[in-house]
Amino acid sequence: MDRSGREERPRPPVKRLGIFGGCFDPVHTGHLVFAECAREEFALEKVIFVPAGIPPHRPAPVASAGMRLEMVRLAVAGNPGFEVWDGETGTAGVSYSYDTVMRLKAARPGRELFFLAGHDAFVLLHEWRNARELAAEVTFLVAAREGPGPGGPSIECRAERVANPRIAISGTMVRRRAAEGRSIRYLVPDAVADLIMKENIYGRA
Repeated sequence: MDRSGREERPRPPVKRLGIFGGCFDPVHTGHLVFAECAREEFALEKVIFVPAGIPPHRPAPVASAGMRLEMVRLAVAGNPGFEVWDGETGTAGVSYSYDTVMRLKAARPGRELFFLAGHDAFVLLHEWRNARELAAEVTFLVAAREGPGPGGPSIECRAERVANPRIAISGTMVRRRAAEGRSIRYLVPDAVADLIMKENIYGRA
């Protein structure tokens, strides 16, 4: 009861929102397995995939923003726990994670925010724009990796490891195989493979 003697109503649990940014050039099975494991392990209401427009820390993607957005939409179709947000691909400037998080926080108020990241990106968090401000807003969910390696970035943050199986697929591998005319089945969802081949997104050697 509260101080007035009235019985207190239980507060509804805070909904948890996962944010998964990346070039997704292309989105592949490793991305999807990681996101699904994070969603299940940490009871996330949704995992929102955010294809980057112009990434700040790596070369420009090979596929256009529109194609990468469409590939992600095809990849997550049918999973009610996944969504796609086009807030970065629709902008002309460089995509920064902090800006994305703050926009999604305003659009989805009252959520506890989790930011999905690969290990290699996470250990360089201190190099991200507004890194400390971002760390104050989210808990990082970091993909599992094999073998020893640096434990984390050089700034304080909340972080948890995701118990996902490590799947040795990379965008570079998929692009190379597609360019060579080799099969990419099961490396990416069938609908994504069909689009890549139909539109010749990554060319042929």
